[in-house]
Amino acid sequence: MSKGFKAHTDHLAQAAKEAHGHAEQVEHHSSNLDAKTRGRLLGKGKFGMIVQKAVRPIIDSMITDMSKSMARGHRSIGHGLDITRKNIDDAEEAIRKNLRRHQDDRDAIKLKVGQRALDEDALRDKYKQRVGQHVDDLRRQGHGPQRHLDPTDDMLKERLGQPSPVRDGNGNHLTDNDGNPRYHMQDGYIQTTDKIDPAHGPNAKERLGENAYMDAEDASKKHKCDSFSTSFGSGQHEAFTYADQHGRSRLDPSEQGRQVVSFSPEEAWGPGSHHERFRGFYIDPSNPMDHKTGNINYKPVDFAGAKIKAIYDPDGNGGHRLVTMFPEPVRGRNR
Repeated sequence: MSKGFKAHTDHLAQAAKEAHGHAEQVEHHSSNLDAKTRGRLLGKGKFGMIVQKAVRPIIDSMITDMSKSMARGHRSIGHGLDITRKNIDDAEEAIRKNLRRHQDDRDAIKLKVGQRALDEDALRDKYKQRVGQHVDDLRRQGHGPQRHLDPTDDMLKERLGQPSPVRDGNGNHLTDNDGNPRYHMQDGYIQTTDKIDPAHGPNAKERLGENAYMDAEDASKKHKCDSFSTSFGSGQHEAFTYADQHGRSRLDPSEQGRQVVSFSPEEAWGPGSHHERFRGFYIDPSNPMDHKTGNINYKPVDFAGAKIKAIYDPDGNGGHRLVTMFPEPVRGRNR
């Protein structure tokens, strides 16, 4: 390093993030242009056909060639900055190791102006920062963290929705032989409506009204959720990161389409009990509602024997993006 030079890896990370964002914007604009013009005539009559023949190749070239080239350029810059940041961090770690190795040596390494060796606290902070950056990247790839890491317990419960009553032709809520209200069931679990997508963020119902029930990634569809609403534990960013890394190690590079992998927590994190790293809820099948208070009766998920399920799609650059990842409990243990 030259005299007085000090690398700010935080700035490099921000610049890389912006470069990736520019690439996404270019791809988005290209997709919109393609959707609005593909297969449509640009004019009518004889003059229109002249315009069609003259302009159509230019538009198609912008969509298929120029836009892709620009997006690749931005992504290349972003990847280059990511690599540079990692190399600087690795160099700092190497300096730290050398200092430890020579701390009692008369020939100990002397840092030049601008070089710095991180202490234990600084290294720990740097590690947490890198984990956070990885999770942020996963948020851009899909909805894994938004639905299965970030939500509060209340948001997980809201995702389960409202129990769906069995009604007669007049709209009256039917009861069973014991006088208990009946609810629609499927495979032994309560069926629900009005499920709020955690990807909308906190207080979605207050902010979005009825739109909170729509899917955050596709506003034309109602949000869906299985009988269980599950998540990694609050603050388990490191566990989420290592689970993603293990999931990627299970991918088949020869497979061209979507890949779904399932593995045990022990495979990702090593031997031991890892149930405390998960949380989740389901509606009590035998007593879904407290009719005195009008509250839904939730039960905590038992994660004994649970697996981690991860879904990956090709990212268009020879790699894969994480669509989602979540803990999948054993149904037989949760009735």
